[in-house]
Amino acid sequence: MQEHKKSKENLTQSRKILRYALFLLFGIGTWLNLNGIWIQLPLLIPRLSEGWGLSPQLGMASNVANIGPLIIVLIRYLTKQSSVYEVPSICVIYLVGITVPIVLSFTWFNQVYFLGTTRSLYLLVLSFFLALVNCTSSVTYLPFVNRFDSKWLNIYFAGESLSSLIPALLGLAQGVGKKAECIQSTDNPLILTERHYPPRFSIEIYMYCLSIIMLLSFVAFLFLWRTQPKQKKTVKRDEPVQEVLLNEKEQEQVQVQLQEIFLNEKEQEQVQVQLQEIFLNEKEQEQVQVEVVNTQEKKFTKQTIIYLFIILWTSILLIGCIPSINSYSLNPYGAATFHYVIILCQCCYPFVSLISTLFPKLFQVSTIGIIVSTLSGTLAFIYICFTAFLSPCSPFVEETYGKYIVAVMWLLVYLIFYYERIALGNYLNKTSGHRGLFWYGFLTQAGAFTGALTVFTLNAFEVFKERSLCGEYVCH
Repeated sequence: MQEHKKSKENLTQSRKILRYALFLLFGIGTWLNLNGIWIQLPLLIPRLSEGWGLSPQLGMASNVANIGPLIIVLIRYLTKQSSVYEVPSICVIYLVGITVPIVLSFTWFNQVYFLGTTRSLYLLVLSFFLALVNCTSSVTYLPFVNRFDSKWLNIYFAGESLSSLIPALLGLAQGVGKKAECIQSTDNPLILTERHYPPRFSIEIYMYCLSIIMLLSFVAFLFLWRTQPKQKKTVKRDEPVQEVLLNEKEQEQVQVQLQEIFLNEKEQEQVQVQLQEIFLNEKEQEQVQVEVVNTQEKKFTKQTIIYLFIILWTSILLIGCIPSINSYSLNPYGAATFHYVIILCQCCYPFVSLISTLFPKLFQVSTIGIIVSTLSGTLAFIYICFTAFLSPCSPFVEETYGKYIVAVMWLLVYLIFYYERIALGNYLNKTSGHRGLFWYGFLTQAGAFTGALTVFTLNAFEVFKERSLCGEYVCH
């Protein structure tokens, strides 16, 4: 008897571990591909005609892809808030996420003459589609996870954070090759040309790895879909509750008595529902709690409005501007600095997320603390902007310690702003609920697009300059 009980417990534990693995793999499929493209930038830039201008173009393409969530919102409206779109949409996301990296491995280097110059249209267009499905995953994956017990949501978010860490670790294993050299041109010995050495494994193999990981994530999704708990029917209530149908097998009626409580005339009305008599099947007794939420939402406080503005500001800098100027800010200090700083920055989000889980008290919001951290992050961003605007003569570019200073500034921006965004996200969830999180997401996308568009426009007017490895510069 005890052996049977022990074997049953072991089976239950094994299934729990399997479910953990499935949700982690499912979460990894969110932003994996787009993060992987950014990791490859130090290797792509020397080999493509756009050169350093590839960063703002890719940043703009990634943010235009935010039309994806709008399409899902339209589908939800047309299907009358039904969830029938979720599984087909997720399958399309995986179809694109698995096949596009493979296509990219054969086409990323192809150039097309377009609008008066050669452009990497294959890379930009396919990266747009990867960004499109990655952005769309945020509004399709979460509703699907909502079908399961709420305890699995944190495991899913852990997997989502790994979607930036795994491409970074792959990039770390890949490396950037030996330091580039200047060699004499075969056509003219007086002209020096750059010679770049290959990494440990090619861009093509990196793309294959992304595709394989996405395939594993898709398999995990299929397992979750086939083993999802049976959904319960919900009762939509626009008016005060009158009837609640319970027990899907028997469909027995429950008598509900409503007790109204009226507060101060200046306050909004609240209705508390008490269930006094429940008639169910004699063999099955269930307890039901019905909650009616007040539909009249309170206005945001001044403090909340300040926090929302900070979310907009950090989104402009962190998600919009910073990725788009990374080549002009980091490349003057060397390809290795560019490569490894990008990798470290990709590791910041999972690191901050882990700290928030282990030490949640550190992420309690105080107005003074948030303002101070915002100013600190903004000052570090200003230094990064100087390194981009002053290229090819970025600050301390010819000094050994110059690359360490710029690396620290990049890490500070990512760590500070990720800390703020997690802390403010939790704050809005507690104080404003769904409405606060909606504005958090809206301002995040609006800020990201604004920042990317700003850098893209500046780059179109040739505000930023490249620094040639073999060029001679007077930077004193």
